[in-house]
Amino acid sequence: MVAMMVFAMIAVSVAYALTLSLSMGSDNRSREAAANLAAQEIDLNRAVEDVFTLVDADKTTTMNGTTFYLHRETNWVTSTSADATCGSGGGQLKFKRVNVSVTWDGMRASTLPVRADTVIAPGTRINDPMLGTILVSVLSASGAGNAGVTVTATPASPAAGAVALTETPDPTDAQGCSYILKVAPGNYNVSVSRANSADVNQKPTPVTFVGVGAGSAASVAFQYDLSGAFTVNYASNAAAGTTQIPTNLDTTFKSTYPLYTPAASNNALSKVFPLHPFTSGYEIFSGKYVAPSASSPGCLSPNPAEWTLPGVGGAVGQAVPAAATVAGGTVATGVPMGVLTVSGLNGQYLKAVSQAHAPGTGPAGCAGTMTYTFGKLTSNAASIALPYGAWQLFSGGSATQTTPVLVGLTTSAPSSAVAGLVTLDPRVVVAP
Repeated sequence: MVAMMVFAMIAVSVAYALTLSLSMGSDNRSREAAANLAAQEIDLNRAVEDVFTLVDADKTTTMNGTTFYLHRETNWVTSTSADATCGSGGGQLKFKRVNVSVTWDGMRASTLPVRADTVIAPGTRINDPMLGTILVSVLSASGAGNAGVTVTATPASPAAGAVALTETPDPTDAQGCSYILKVAPGNYNVSVSRANSADVNQKPTPVTFVGVGAGSAASVAFQYDLSGAFTVNYASNAAAGTTQIPTNLDTTFKSTYPLYTPAASNNALSKVFPLHPFTSGYEIFSGKYVAPSASSPGCLSPNPAEWTLPGVGGAVGQAVPAAATVAGGTVATGVPMGVLTVSGLNGQYLKAVSQAHAPGTGPAGCAGTMTYTFGKLTSNAASIALPYGAWQLFSGGSATQTTPVLVGLTTSAPSSAVAGLVTLDPRVVVAP
């Protein structure tokens, strides 16, 4: 038994040594092949005529049954010896730095990737000590480079020496970069454009001001992507098609970026809005929501989350679920509203003016004024929808409504309607 135990220990040691030897031999052969691939990639990169086309890339190659993964990183090196991505400026562009790394399937944990590095000088002169460069970066909503975006630059006002470009800038490359070379020092308006696209401020053709100095590079960055189509269905808490909304109703789109509040030009109960496709999406509600600030309490009533829950001190109301879609995608969402019935005003025009504070709403209120018009009512018992909050209703025989509505208002608890004053409360769904 002792002899068998000794033999087993020796056999295990020999087997481990053989396995390790085979593994190291295979790893060394793969490393040699990886070194050849890296050197080949460097040679191919140095043969590229236009270094502006040399961008980050990944390749996969299979040799002798082993799969190799090649990753190429590129960056400009400026006259100040600093890296200059298209999102950062500095001195003049001098060289393109290329770093190549190769890994492979079955690499041992202690084995490092094979690396090869070089710098490549442009084949033609791209700088002039008396002129400047504009580096333009365009990122998608996900943060990746956005390729194929059109870039323009025009003299700003004041131009401060800027002149119109003699050559059209190239569209953005695979990294979302475009380089405007040899521009006269001065002030420029740089813009980007592509069909069905918008930036974070919902601008289809955003413009950014930049000053360019002689012998230096200035940078401009945009977050810009294909718009998503957001279908908003208003008064989703009422029976479909039974409720009338204002012809000039605002809609608030709340995201991690500035609020976007377009005003309507009709009273369609379903509208499609092209919006920048933030991955976190938008909270959407009717009315012109204004966030509080140090100088103003804002207009909080349109947002249901701003209403304190009844009987729960300090608790907030129901949060609005976010609606999101990918670039070029579509999404539909319902927007509940305060709903009430107006009686005895057939043929009359109707107007609603927001009030400063809705009694019993906790923090919700509206320091500003929202004014919405419904046009001529065509029913003696018209169901209308308004953003949440407190409202004064006016009627009249023309588009100028000045007579307070005194009778014929019906809403459900906890909302209330007295003498033309109505409070529409989101804490309980209200139907006509």
